[in-house]
Amino acid sequence: MNRRELVKLGAAQAALVAMPITGGMVVQAAAKSSSSGNAKTLTLSNAQFELSITPGAELQCRLVHRPTGTVLADGFYSYSFGTPVFSQVQKDGNSLLLQGTIAETGMAIQHRFTVDPGSPWIEEELEFSNHGDTPLDLHNARAGFVLPIALQAKQVPAAWAEYKFTAIPFRREPAGHTGQYADLTLSQVLTEQYSSELWSEETTVTSAFASEGWAWTDGKQGFLITKYSPGGLEFATLDRVVLSPGKLGLRWGGIGIYRNNPEHGAWLRPGDSHRFGVTRVTAYAGDWQQGFYTFRGEMEQRGHGCPPRFNAPVHWNELYDNKLWWLPGDEQDDPEMRKKYYTLDTMKEEAAKAKDIGCEALYMDPGWDTSFSSKIWDEARLGTYESFTTMLQRDYGLKSSLHTPLSGWCDPSSYPTSANRVDRFGRRRMWIREKGFLDSPLCGSSDQYINTTADRLKTLSKGGAAFFMFDGTNYHEECWDPNHGHRVPARREEHDQARSRLARMVHVEYPNVLIEMHNPTPIYYGHGHCPEGEGACQGAGFDTIWGFELMWQPMQDLLSGHSIALYYYNLAYSLPIYLHIDLRTDNPNALVFWWNASTCRHLGIGGTHPDPAVRKAQKEGMANYRRLKPYFAAGTFYGIDEQTHVHSDVKANTAVMNCFNLSNVPIEKEIRFDPAQLGLSSGKTYQFSGASFHRSGDIYVGKVSIPAEAHMLIEVT
Repeated sequence: MNRRELVKLGAAQAALVAMPITGGMVVQAAAKSSSSGNAKTLTLSNAQFELSITPGAELQCRLVHRPTGTVLADGFYSYSFGTPVFSQVQKDGNSLLLQGTIAETGMAIQHRFTVDPGSPWIEEELEFSNHGDTPLDLHNARAGFVLPIALQAKQVPAAWAEYKFTAIPFRREPAGHTGQYADLTLSQVLTEQYSSELWSEETTVTSAFASEGWAWTDGKQGFLITKYSPGGLEFATLDRVVLSPGKLGLRWGGIGIYRNNPEHGAWLRPGDSHRFGVTRVTAYAGDWQQGFYTFRGEMEQRGHGCPPRFNAPVHWNELYDNKLWWLPGDEQDDPEMRKKYYTLDTMKEEAAKAKDIGCEALYMDPGWDTSFSSKIWDEARLGTYESFTTMLQRDYGLKSSLHTPLSGWCDPSSYPTSANRVDRFGRRRMWIREKGFLDSPLCGSSDQYINTTADRLKTLSKGGAAFFMFDGTNYHEECWDPNHGHRVPARREEHDQARSRLARMVHVEYPNVLIEMHNPTPIYYGHGHCPEGEGACQGAGFDTIWGFELMWQPMQDLLSGHSIALYYYNLAYSLPIYLHIDLRTDNPNALVFWWNASTCRHLGIGGTHPDPAVRKAQKEGMANYRRLKPYFAAGTFYGIDEQTHVHSDVKANTAVMNCFNLSNVPIEKEIRFDPAQLGLSSGKTYQFSGASFHRSGDIYVGKVSIPAEAHMLIEVT
């Protein structure tokens, strides 16, 4: 029997452990041998929910949606790692705190439930502490409400047959296809397994279904289940427990260690504690899409939204036309090739292209620094950085943006070897150049790496940089160096926290420099101000996230369905996405340009199309985009359907609408424009430029004809 199995044996509790607390109402919980019927039931409620809690041999929970009478949980609260005895129960206003222990393992538990009388949600939060003498392995730990379900031939009762769980924000994954939707029936959650590559590029199946949030709805009444954990990598998990033959329980809420995350909660050394993130269930009226909007509103309230008047510069990326990048192998890091293809004159040529099409910044991809990702401007080839940024602004009206990949993808030779990882045997990893830049030995969470990188980025900021791309955020392997200033061993969680800390260190001194972060998971992780207890709290984290590598074949990504993920992301988040795209893949309708302009609040383009007609359409598109940029960059995004996007200015009661046809034949489609559902005031008269609409009550109906693989822009005033 291994330690993990031993921990799970902690079920039978024989004694109470007093955990005195002060204030509020304190109720002595029943002992294990007592009947739960003798324990006192406590209730929390607001207009939407009523939660009844009865401590006893097992914690009994009943959660009811009051307006409909829907029972969302009923029976014991499931703890997979043993049954805690709650010796103290404290109700204080709208909060209920239970404190208990699992005597066999030495684990202490605090479990808090909270309601807000003025809000449509109820929350819970758990904290584990190891009061024993041995580590606790909780890599499969799970706790949650239980909804009993009697299955017949793998089918749920009729009352639940219409309900589905939709994953938020990735109803469609970036690597998904045209038929891939994360809409799951209750039967699927109870009987099937889940596979997703969003967390660590794994596609292995798991028994738990994990996402940042779930919209649980029958199309009329919905419940949004979310996990919010800015201090640890957590997800809202759904799974099941066996209650009796033919009867399963849907387990939801609480906490779930998913693929070993959060790491600090999965392994508790003696004396360690871990507070997990908040689980919230919010009632809302409507279908899965209203669940997405509800999620977006809650994330904006938490500070993870689009800043007012967001106006990131449109980038021209020189990479697509620059021969350096397309050299074989790692020749783009060859000093001689850089001298040949990445010169001041070639950058001036790219700046001229940027100015001509209407961009606002020149984005420089690999090649501008002394070696790949050194982040040291190569003055020998390009002059001083300050003179370069001055020239860009003076001669072309452009800002300067830079590709600055981190430790996971780089030439590490410009960093001290003391920043390299150390394995568990004390051996320091060294770089073998033949293995390439993805085999970097740098420890991205070491003080040596973070401080050196921060100094270099600040030097560039002082010289006039407007934007940094934090590419190369890959985590490789653990580090055991006790002199790196991180937890030993440092694993993925330290790595992710360190890259967020790096952004904050730059923003302390240069708050207006925009920083893009590749692949934060969850999306909000590292955004905004740091969670309590983390260093460098004075500065904010990253500003934008990366557009899921949809940069190389954007037309193919769009027509195959990969880029549809951008649509669903915008329904769930207003936190800006940055993406640059290759215009050489576009068509005469500028379809690629307009799709990404509609779904990426920070837009980058590059690549000179060989067809003058395509270049003309793109340039005209850019002129219209720049004229309407406040809608696309800072407006509120709404979806009429996957191919009809509305960007509303809710204060001015105006909007722009992008209508797409991704099929290879012309179409005529009817569009129902309901101002009240699109952030605009109802009862007003709206006019449509670009298509004909007629009013039917408070709704406007129009028919638009769109050529094959084309786009139509409609302005609403």
